Amino acid sequence: MQAVTSFDELDKEQFMVNQSYYSEVERALEGNQPESERLAARLLENPELGFREQKTAAILVEALASTGARIQTGLALTGVRAELGPAGAPSIFLVADMDALLTPSVEGGVAHSCGHHAQMTVMVAAFKALVAARVHEREGVRLVFLGVPAEEYLEMEFRLGLRAEGKVRFLSGKQELLRLGMFNDASVVLKYHSMPDQPGRVATVNGTLNGFIAKRASFIGKSAHSGAWPEKGINALNAASIAMLAIHAQRETFRDDDHIRVHPVMKSGGLTVNTVPDLAVLETYVRGASWAAIQDASAKVDRALAAGAVAVGASVRIDNSPGYQPFRPDRALGEVLGGAARSVVDPALIDYHDQAYASDDIGDVASLVPTCQLGFSGFTGTIHGPDFCPVDPVRAYHEPARILAAAAFELARDGGALAASIRAGFKPVFGLEEYVASLEALFESRTLSWDTARAL
Repeated sequence: MQAVTSFDELDKEQFMVNQSYYSEVERALEGNQPESERLAARLLENPELGFREQKTAAILVEALASTGARIQTGLALTGVRAELGPAGAPSIFLVADMDALLTPSVEGGVAHSCGHHAQMTVMVAAFKALVAARVHEREGVRLVFLGVPAEEYLEMEFRLGLRAEGKVRFLSGKQELLRLGMFNDASVVLKYHSMPDQPGRVATVNGTLNGFIAKRASFIGKSAHSGAWPEKGINALNAASIAMLAIHAQRETFRDDDHIRVHPVMKSGGLTVNTVPDLAVLETYVRGASWAAIQDASAKVDRALAAGAVAVGASVRIDNSPGYQPFRPDRALGEVLGGAARSVVDPALIDYHDQAYASDDIGDVASLVPTCQLGFSGFTGTIHGPDFCPVDPVRAYHEPARILAAAAFELARDGGALAASIRAGFKPVFGLEEYVASLEALFESRTLSWDTARAL
């Protein structure tokens, strides 16, 4: 089969031509369907938050044991890597997020309301099918499954505590695994994410995502008796409230093409009604389609935070931490993934131009390694909501596994020639040392009051 250069060159019939043993991959996928559904159920029933995925890691190790792969655990605390194939060969990475989300309305308060259990299920199924067909031996390539912790950017105090203790340096799983060199040998990276069912769309390929920076603003006031002597206090909650209004007043200045999203939540705003609050804490992301847009919006948010503090005579400490890079998929890799998707579903139901305003640390990976992500339906409800759940196992698990396995197979053919070619033509945004330094520089704290805020 010739290397793919456009979507139009790759339809279902052509994709299967001369692939004498690809049917072995398909048979393995089909035979593994009941096991995949059991794995999905186990993962769904055992949701864990980022950097705490101990049960999840154990379930993955058990699921991968039959492959005979070399398995590493405890990567970035809980990550799992399984690999087969010769060292130094072109390497095809199948990456899956492991963590769940805080979902207060469900029992236990934690759920896979972003569908990461499906990611793991799909990538394990694709990896096992490729191994069953001995693709790594026949083609002389390396196949790598990588289960990644902590994609969801939450529990900031816990994660900053891990950083302070030296257990991690960065606050997301992929950032930490990049730092540890776990992607250094990747030729290409494939990923999958669940989507809710939508009319006229089953899959997305080459979709993009926003990046973001994270902020924690601690407004420092002065406590006093709320009834007897409120004039002796400085109300930190009022400062935070004014700051939020000032942020809202900035929204008309955000360019539509920059896809800016600022969405603060109040973490604390006083302990008792009878005392003027002396501390209020606000957390927010500043999201955008480019790093320049994020920086511009971030400066406006800082001015708004300072304005809230200055208005009531308070001060505000702003703690920034690195969020994620905007995700820009590799187009050459997208050609392969798009062709594989068309071999499984109606091409008219594939969206090649999706711009999502959410964020994912896959953007960081894509800034160093050629990366593409498949979005696929089979879920109902609202993503990140308690009702987000699979309704069709064929769509949620089996069809995306077929697509990812087909794409990986094409990348592996002829000794991984296509994977190596895509890697050779890729222009990274960063070198690894530059990337790590850029993240460290984004950990920044400063305190603003009337005297210092005027410099903004």
